[in-house]
Amino acid sequence: MLPVLISAIMPGSKWDIRDSEMKTLTDDPDWARDIYEARVLAMMFVRKYGCALQGSPCLQASGNGLTVTFYPNRSPLLLTIDAPPGARVLSLEWNDGDAWRVAIETYHSGRWESQLKAMAHPRPWLERWRALVPFTGSRGSG
Repeated sequence: MLPVLISAIMPGSKWDIRDSEMKTLTDDPDWARDIYEARVLAMMFVRKYGCALQGSPCLQASGNGLTVTFYPNRSPLLLTIDAPPGARVLSLEWNDGDAWRVAIETYHSGRWESQLKAMAHPRPWLERWRALVPFTGSRGSG
């Protein structure tokens, strides 16, 4: 299915969009592969490292300059990613029972995607150590 632009309010529908901005609605992971991948990585990161903010129903995790915020008690669910200088680079909404159907409010590709991959799948400590410490041994003559 091709992505469909929706706007304003669709009263009584499953996708009651609360603002007047244009959003892209898609249910095709082949069309928006980077967005679906970013959502999975961000969800892994926020569920592993996120903590509830005081007085707020959201989970938030920060690292490597990115801030991932997830609103699990909201309907539709909302996931946002903010990059350094405070710019929002990803904002997605989806219904819990219909995870493939995603409303994309904001998406700006960039370096944050590789930073998110590194945060969600950190290299094992031995690999990081080997990358930092050059091999200085010499082969003995025998």
